[in-house]
Amino acid sequence: MLSWLIFIPFLCALAALLPVRRIFRVWLLGATALLHASVVGAFWINRPAPEWNGYLVLDPLGLILLSIISFLFLSVAVFMIGYFQHEQRLNRTFIACLLLLLSTMTLVSVSYHMGLLWVAVETTTLFSAPLISFHRSRGSLEATWKYLLVCSVGIALALMGTFFLAIAANDVHTLFLPALLKQAPLLSVNWLKLSVIFLLVGYGCKMGLAPMHSWKPEAYGQATGMAVVLMAGGLTQCAFLALIRVSQICFQAGMSDFYASILIVTGVLSLIVPAVFILGEKNIKRCFSYSSIEHMGLLALGLGLGGLGLFGALFHMINNALVKVVMFLTAGSIAQKYGSSRVDDVRGLIRSYPLTGIFLLVALLAGTGMFPFATFHSELMIINAAVIAKHYWLAAAAVICLALMFIGVSRIALEMVYGQPTEPVLAKKENFYMNAAIAAAVALLLWFGFWLPEPLEKVLREAAALVGV
Repeated sequence: MLSWLIFIPFLCALAALLPVRRIFRVWLLGATALLHASVVGAFWINRPAPEWNGYLVLDPLGLILLSIISFLFLSVAVFMIGYFQHEQRLNRTFIACLLLLLSTMTLVSVSYHMGLLWVAVETTTLFSAPLISFHRSRGSLEATWKYLLVCSVGIALALMGTFFLAIAANDVHTLFLPALLKQAPLLSVNWLKLSVIFLLVGYGCKMGLAPMHSWKPEAYGQATGMAVVLMAGGLTQCAFLALIRVSQICFQAGMSDFYASILIVTGVLSLIVPAVFILGEKNIKRCFSYSSIEHMGLLALGLGLGGLGLFGALFHMINNALVKVVMFLTAGSIAQKYGSSRVDDVRGLIRSYPLTGIFLLVALLAGTGMFPFATFHSELMIINAAVIAKHYWLAAAAVICLALMFIGVSRIALEMVYGQPTEPVLAKKENFYMNAAIAAAVALLLWFGFWLPEPLEKVLREAAALVGV
């Protein structure tokens, strides 16, 4: 089943390249996403056996990421039905790359070999880059090249880190994750430390951790909301899974403190940088991009703190994906309706488009971790972990940065929602499919905010146990 889950989107991508009607490609993406989600849902009941001689394994960590990816693509597929009712551009390359991205992100989730994991993450970069330049504007092309340049440098550093890991594992003779974990005491400490630094910087570029975040505001500001959802909610968390795999190795090798200290510094920096830069932003998508950097900083911080922080980080992976659906699909809906996502061009949403205005308010509250949304609980877990570890300065810094993020996002969102109405440019009314995709994510954020289902809590605990907690 794991093999077919990778190959079916690949085959559908080839079909999308055929000279067929635009609407056929949209429904093809929807059917593939629905099939993918159905299979992943079955995995929650019965886990698949390892495949490809152990190269493909679905453990609790992979199941969490795979479920996130499946939900993101299904949301985008539903949203796209309404989006292309008003969009006249050709979608052949766009949808083909989406399907290829689904295939490679699935491969990231189930890779149990550190070399294969690097290959899978690298291919996600190649297939996600064309999604940024969908509008073929000068700004989108510049953002595409900037994304490729920064992420390619990061991936090259991650490759060096993988090479250093292979040298450290000279006595183990393999990069299979189970063997590395079982024989971690045999790893060369100095080479492993060097590997950890390169892997963190390399995959940190892909996550958009500060100071490797420079591509995010440009790429997210120029790409369509559909593409940004997959990048901010899926691609970045594929890189985070790679960092979790490194954390597993460090724990078994007795290097948790070394790795945790680097993660905490990077996490704090990723909270401070966006909190400063967001205050002068005027574009809602760029504003949300800084929020994405902040969420990645929280993930790194939770992983570094361990314990309750790790559980909170794993829970925040899910909440982050749901928030990104609300944030960027709403921003994409606004951009299509008004032809812009700048606050100077968009005002009075609550009067012209009531549902879109409500969704933007939800994006503000959920994205900044306000009660009763699930992000409140996952962020509180991470901050509590800092208090438990007696890192009071860390908890205080996190709270201050989150408050600044709220001020920065609310300054734009509230003006767009309640300002003097401006005349829409393109779409004159709400679209059912676009609103339904966003509403599903809002419902899940509220559901998880009030009640964490037992099967989900069990998988989160199993995943935390794999990292050594």
